[in-house]
Amino acid sequence: MTHPSTQAIIVTGASSGIGRHLTIRLAERGHPVYATARKETDMESLSKIENVIPLLVDVRNAEQVKAASEKVSQSGHGLYGLVNNAGVGELGMLSTWTDEEMLNIFNVNVFGPHRMTNAFLQLLTESKGRIVNIGSQGGMLASKYYGPYIMTKHALEAYTAILHDELEPYGVHVSVVQPGGIISDIGGNMMAGTIAHFKRAQPPFKEEADMVLQSFAEESEPNPNEPKSATNRIPSSPEIVWEAVQDALFADKPKMRYLVGTRWEGNRVIHALIAKLLDENDNPKHNYSRDELIELLDQHLAKRMG
Repeated sequence: MTHPSTQAIIVTGASSGIGRHLTIRLAERGHPVYATARKETDMESLSKIENVIPLLVDVRNAEQVKAASEKVSQSGHGLYGLVNNAGVGELGMLSTWTDEEMLNIFNVNVFGPHRMTNAFLQLLTESKGRIVNIGSQGGMLASKYYGPYIMTKHALEAYTAILHDELEPYGVHVSVVQPGGIISDIGGNMMAGTIAHFKRAQPPFKEEADMVLQSFAEESEPNPNEPKSATNRIPSSPEIVWEAVQDALFADKPKMRYLVGTRWEGNRVIHALIAKLLDENDNPKHNYSRDELIELLDQHLAKRMG
């Protein structure tokens, strides 16, 4: 794994949480880091970190994205990596989301990475660099109340896979990192919107929504001494996201997907994917027997192992 400190990298959504952690880690290693944020106060904070060049960018704003690409192009550093981390997320029954809210979450979580990638694509192809999209384990799952957020992460999975295939012949490698629960500000940032969604639920969903709101009020801190579960989710350090991003950016042979989180979270994803496989295989006109499925799995494992 090599990562010369002259390689410039952009991290979006760098004001807090995962984005800030990634920015600090890269800057510590001497990389010029273009760190994007939406607020002037965040720009001031980021500017105090050595090797960090803050950029005022709301990924929904095409003009700001264009201005950032022009600034990076003129800097003389070139560009090796783009980490599309900026994202938003709120919970709520699908029936409580307005068109405007649905469009906004897609604008940030899906069109944002698309905008940033297109704006910097020429620089990235010139350097034969890397693109890393910060997705979510939700991109592999479907969970009630997480609807629009998970929809965007499924879209980001598809976007990454297609972009990977399109750019690989040109020397640019594309990966997606899929975190579970991570210590960050996203929970607090989304709580007001989440509560608003559940409060606007109408019959026959209102009673269920009120129960969810009550559960928020009664929610207790996770217990690290108890087994991890859906009711005792213990978020991981953003350092595990950094480890995956570091590999995606600098490994000689990076993976396309990096699943990170607790063992319980990982098991949940694997079981969901197996259930999906069995659903697809449950077709009287085209299906595999148990033995044929196991043989297929063995073939794919052998291919992975070379």
